[in-house]
Amino acid sequence: MASLRVSVVLALAVTLFTSPVYADDPVVEIKSGKLGGKSVEFSHSDIDVQRTVHVFKGIPYAEPPVGDLRFQPPKPKVPWEGVHNAANFGSACMQSIEPLVPVQEPLSEDCLFLNVYAPQVDDSASLPVMVWIHGGAFIIGSGGFRYDGTALAATGDVIVVSINYRLGPFGFLATGDEHTAGNYGFYDQIAALRWVQDNIAAFGGDATKVTIFGESAGAISSEYLFLSPLTDGLFRRVILQSGSASLPGFVSTDTATQNKIAHGLGKLLGCDEDSSDELVKCLRTVPAEDFIEPSDMSSGLLANVTGLDFEIESSPFPPVVDGKFVTEAPATLIRERNFNKKDIDFMIGTLSDEGMTYCMFFMADKLNQTEVTMDRDTYEALYPAVLTKRFKNNPAVLDAIKLLYVNWEDADVEDADYVEAFSHMQGDQFFVCRADQSARAYSLAGANVYLYQITHAPAKSIWPCTWLKAAHMEEIPFVFGWHFVQEMEWTMPKEDVDLAVEIMKYWTNFAKTGNPNSPSSNDDDSQTSWPLFKVPGLEYKDLSLKMETKRALKAKECAFWNDFIPKLMKHTDSDSICSAVDDDLHLQKYKEEANVDPSQ
Repeated sequence: MASLRVSVVLALAVTLFTSPVYADDPVVEIKSGKLGGKSVEFSHSDIDVQRTVHVFKGIPYAEPPVGDLRFQPPKPKVPWEGVHNAANFGSACMQSIEPLVPVQEPLSEDCLFLNVYAPQVDDSASLPVMVWIHGGAFIIGSGGFRYDGTALAATGDVIVVSINYRLGPFGFLATGDEHTAGNYGFYDQIAALRWVQDNIAAFGGDATKVTIFGESAGAISSEYLFLSPLTDGLFRRVILQSGSASLPGFVSTDTATQNKIAHGLGKLLGCDEDSSDELVKCLRTVPAEDFIEPSDMSSGLLANVTGLDFEIESSPFPPVVDGKFVTEAPATLIRERNFNKKDIDFMIGTLSDEGMTYCMFFMADKLNQTEVTMDRDTYEALYPAVLTKRFKNNPAVLDAIKLLYVNWEDADVEDADYVEAFSHMQGDQFFVCRADQSARAYSLAGANVYLYQITHAPAKSIWPCTWLKAAHMEEIPFVFGWHFVQEMEWTMPKEDVDLAVEIMKYWTNFAKTGNPNSPSSNDDDSQTSWPLFKVPGLEYKDLSLKMETKRALKAKECAFWNDFIPKLMKHTDSDSICSAVDDDLHLQKYKEEANVDPSQ
């Protein structure tokens, strides 16, 4: 079907519906059957846009992954009769309740739903499509309420799709063998993208102009999808917001550890079986809600039963190198530019204070303060604890990190503040320099790459405190225009509203053309023009009130993390073959001589 076809729903047909759909609401027919959505009249006093957006929520894109379908790739949705009511969000996937990042939807293992926000169009329209993949460390989150795409669709003239995918053990449990290969959350994402290819034309969308975008674990997912050989033809562009597939803790190649974790979970759930086959059969009979506490890192149960030390930035159920969805560790694929998609456009970026989110978790007792400080003793105790395993046990690396990030001009001052040192160390290690690594690799491979950093501290934080500045996740209200979405009840001052409008333009322009600049923008105007990131050159956009073009973002720090630290470890950590994982000269020796996870 070429575009959205709105039909008048006859009263006598109401008995066929899952629940009532009313006469002024849109009905669209996709391959699985008919959907009844809602018409939303979008307008706001702070923006000159008036648009009808057709909203379809809770669309099942696969069969419920329950019973024998637990720990299996998703199965195509069986067609339904009548009109499926798509007025409300479907259930979020099973997860622990996180007060700082709550989900509004009920939890269920039956959670493979997506949502479509489509501007009303005529039959000839064919709009670009933006598919949002939510974050949450692969253990929490949903594609629902928080990511309402109405404002982005209405102001940018694009179709926005947001998706759920399985989390925690339901999405990523692996036994290290053929019985449970893992990565089911990624296979859910692929199924959702195939649904878009098969059905988006019915909503007025162009299946050849699909952009995948996500934040944190959503960005990690997006880069994994790019690196996977299973996703050819499913998207044309990628936006990575504060996340990279090379992030330590979010990949496992150690099948022995995967098996140990799976059997440890089994012990906690009454499935103390010897073989993987019997373990998986038993785990499929356990009620879904029973998985939550044992698989929650904060409970410590899985660490105790396995004797493993799970890192702060990782999950006990990470993505795995399974030889099918992904063939090698992402860091290796990126570094060696070993990817078969050569015509993908990229927008890659971070925020200037990513690491402040870690400060918030470690200083939860100070959330109500207007500002915070960190003394030297606290810094000395904390900073090694939040480094990856391969760093924290190497004294030379610890000293080098401290040398770079401590403000030595004030190091002898008794009340010197170390918050900035802690925050930037974390932000650079996990986000900024991973983005730099990806941007360089894709640009050198010939892709169009646009790099950004958001330095503007929002007047209202997404987190329950006021001192985080431009921290992790703070771009979400700007990208989705929360100020313009009535249900969000999110008010911004004028300068933040103006920035949100510009960011939404950049994102939707990129989805349309692969270039965030408006077609009519003046290339000489640094306020609007966003240059390509190239090596050399290294230009990027500072997304702030001034919208300046800058160059060489954190060049010294990223040379430190991406080049110097691997070499330092090679020469100082002779007892650990892991130190060679990021060094090209030692990569083959590592693979041949050690059965360890190269992310550790």
